[in-house]
Amino acid sequence: MQLSQYLKVYQVQFKNNWVREAVYRTNFLTSVVVDLIWMVVEASLFSVIYANVPTLGGWTLHQVYFFLGIFFASDALFSILFMRNYWQFSDLINKGELDILLTKPISPLFLALTRWMSLTNIFNFFLGMGVCIYYAKEAGFMGGWKWLLLGGWLIIGLITQSVVRFLFVVWTFWTERGWALSRLYYQFFSVATKPDVIYPAIVRYALLTLLPFAFVASVPARALLYGLSPLEYFWMVVVLGSFFLIGRIVWFKGLRRYSSASS
Repeated sequence: MQLSQYLKVYQVQFKNNWVREAVYRTNFLTSVVVDLIWMVVEASLFSVIYANVPTLGGWTLHQVYFFLGIFFASDALFSILFMRNYWQFSDLINKGELDILLTKPISPLFLALTRWMSLTNIFNFFLGMGVCIYYAKEAGFMGGWKWLLLGGWLIIGLITQSVVRFLFVVWTFWTERGWALSRLYYQFFSVATKPDVIYPAIVRYALLTLLPFAFVASVPARALLYGLSPLEYFWMVVVLGSFFLIGRIVWFKGLRRYSSASS
């Protein structure tokens, strides 16, 4: 199919999700309250720490809040577009629901990852952006045209979560308990809620290679505040590209294993 056809399909799915969210308004309010509490808890943690130390890993409190704004916005984008699809991915495999997607004249993976959207998280995105903007000047961000770079880094964070999360769910083709891998993912993901500079060297290395959660917010914040070297940009492309290629390979191997699942 052509790109325009994919866009039309995505537009239809967006409308369907929007109607569903409009019907269940209480769900929107509940999601906003829960996520707001989570954000306050994260911010409060650093407030307590910085009440006792002037800097943490060389970062000031305002710089950490700038980082948190990027993290909240990036995570909200992922939640809006993909999170629900990953949580339901195991049902596609274990209950044979993938059969229907395989009969469509469009990529089944595209449908599997875009069917559901959590539009209630739009509030979280704007809240994260507000935090980022509010603390930008005190954090040392130059602003101006560099705000355009923030959009690019948010996309990088979205891509990072997508390719890493996919590698945690695609193994459902070989195991019935996809929820266990999802829980493991979020255990590891919790480290992304802190700037990578506060961790020991070996943990920082893991966050830039094996579990590259540093690309969700830590690297974007550092790039916007201090800039990155060409080698760091190259390494980011290599790591995320590797996760993407490995995910595709495992996906197609899983499809061959799934071929007779509903027979």
